[in-house]
Amino acid sequence: MAVIRIAFVILAILLMTLVVLLPHLVGLALSALGLSLGARIAKWIPVFWHQFTRRLLRIRIRVVGRPLIGEPALFVSNHVSWVDIVVMGAVLPASFVAKREVGTWPVIKYLANLQRTVYVSRDRKTAAKEREDMTERLGKGDSLILFPEGTSSDGLRIGEFRAAFFSLAELKAEGHALKVQPFSITYTRVDGFPVTRRSMDKAAWYGDMDLAPHLKDFLLGGPYEATLKFFEPVTIEQFGNRKALAQHCRRLIVEGNSEALSARA
Repeated sequence: MAVIRIAFVILAILLMTLVVLLPHLVGLALSALGLSLGARIAKWIPVFWHQFTRRLLRIRIRVVGRPLIGEPALFVSNHVSWVDIVVMGAVLPASFVAKREVGTWPVIKYLANLQRTVYVSRDRKTAAKEREDMTERLGKGDSLILFPEGTSSDGLRIGEFRAAFFSLAELKAEGHALKVQPFSITYTRVDGFPVTRRSMDKAAWYGDMDLAPHLKDFLLGGPYEATLKFFEPVTIEQFGNRKALAQHCRRLIVEGNSEALSARA
């Protein structure tokens, strides 16, 4: 049964990928030509794909608050697992900001590329070009998702936010200060039961965990529940510097994660 379940999920995802591939490529081509219809297609096809996939994976998503959709924004969140891509992608028509190595990881790179991920490096030689690319994306009305911890965590605790990552908040969107919306992601139910410290590892992927066994265990498990809590958008101008903005976002996200874990029963 385990083999059948895994084979079914993989086959269904592959078939859906083939279904959306052509319209997605058409959307990207039209967007490159400056046509607004193409941009809308390119944004929403991944959402449709992630909605389909999260149902296959038996993930229920609970959204608290109102995500900023319809204008450029920088979404800031904690990072728990590769599963975050599916969960967030099913709710937000936005692209991830990720380190360049992510584009080389099996499975993960496909999810990232589908979401039109912006890859960045720590190389100062490419920093100006990467900043220019992100400014261009925001100018076209795109939104970006940032994980300021710089890595994934165990789902129970949240690491420190790196203030340097918030240099993105200094970018302009359509000539105005870029809105930054913090939100928390919390896996509150695993295998249909309230999450525990032990069962959280079935959803969380962090540290030196191998991807293949984690992927297998996740596919054979479920149902799961993820809670996304969105807070009020802000701008860096309200805080004066990156460090203060980073501290503000982390404080809210820690609170949101703690509240979701406390209410998981």
